[in-house]
Amino acid sequence: MTETSPPGAAPRRPPILFLLATAFLFSMGLSLAIPVLPFVVARYVPVPHTQAIVVGWLAAIYALLTFFSSPLLGALSDAFGRRPVLIVSLLGSAVGYVIFGIGGSLWVLFLGRGVDGLTAGGLSALFGYVADTTPEEERATVFGQIGATVGAGFIVGPAIGGLLSHVSLSAPFYAAALVSVLNMLWGFFGLPESLPPGRRARTFDLAHLNPLTPLRGALQLPLVRRLVTVSVLFILPFSLMQVVLTLMARDSLGWGPAQVSTVFMVVGVCDIVAQGALLPTLLSRFGDRRVARLGLSAGVIGLALLALVPLGGTVALLYVGVILFAAGEGVFNATLASLLSAAAPEEAQGRVQGGAQGVQSLAQVAGPLASGGLYARLGGAPTFAAGAVMVALALAVLTGVRTTNPDAGAGGTH
Repeated sequence: MTETSPPGAAPRRPPILFLLATAFLFSMGLSLAIPVLPFVVARYVPVPHTQAIVVGWLAAIYALLTFFSSPLLGALSDAFGRRPVLIVSLLGSAVGYVIFGIGGSLWVLFLGRGVDGLTAGGLSALFGYVADTTPEEERATVFGQIGATVGAGFIVGPAIGGLLSHVSLSAPFYAAALVSVLNMLWGFFGLPESLPPGRRARTFDLAHLNPLTPLRGALQLPLVRRLVTVSVLFILPFSLMQVVLTLMARDSLGWGPAQVSTVFMVVGVCDIVAQGALLPTLLSRFGDRRVARLGLSAGVIGLALLALVPLGGTVALLYVGVILFAAGEGVFNATLASLLSAAAPEEAQGRVQGGAQGVQSLAQVAGPLASGGLYARLGGAPTFAAGAVMVALALAVLTGVRTTNPDAGAGGTH
């Protein structure tokens, strides 16, 4: 139970059980649908190479609309509170999943992804909530717990999605919508606001309807700008893997939805182990920045191994590559969220997290489009090799980052 606080102050302790449950349900709803996406597209696009491009476009339209919505939703959460933004985001996800499940034509699939993208501010609001209610020195640990819970959702979601695919290819999307509605109802009735009126941004006007306004404000901070550059260099290969991995497993290994779902279950196990078990120990010994570099290094090796799978690699090689990349991604994202929150002033947490997510969304537009085209023309090996190069560049940039913000905290100075 959250302790009471004086008027104008945030809750003394975050409602950690609710935040973890929200992260779990959010990731489970998302991962329910991932293993069946290429097979849904195949209903409407019979040519395999064209399927890769369409899957890329579906991911890109979601990311493009998220670019427009995330900075705006982040600024709205700074001005009006985290709770309403989180609830609207969950409702939008539910509506988008229902539309996608109904399907019937490609434009309906794009409409479903678009509705979800326009309201995709859930995680940035959640991160802002953590920043509001958690001492700076504890944020990386809490972000790690949330990441581990997201990993648990990625275990349960694909397993349920794989089972429901035997009922119909639309069933996982309806299940994802139900999960989002349950999450929204829990938030509506059980979530206290973390940002009291006295700490909210004092102005919100029509300028905030321009997605570049809060984005520009977030990137004015030099350290935030450098950290966002690193995140973009990592998000590009991550979005690449999301699009190409299922297609590669289907085309190179002959897998169906149920088998593909096991890969995402492995991703979930890696998140739990890396963020729930290893991350606190790593952070206490090495600090945020060094742990982030470790995560990027694991990502480089994982993508390099995945590049070998289409060249005659084994199922074991695919799993080893996925394990390394997933563990690295989990560790890196938890520490990046902590470094970003430490680099931003209190009153701009939502703007910075939303602005960072907006920039990442632009990367998630380019990533799927490029990876779908690369896969259609060259196959999986060059696509994953290109991803490994991008993560190596992110590692090089992060190595040159020095925390100069006096408010960044000890964790970011290592």
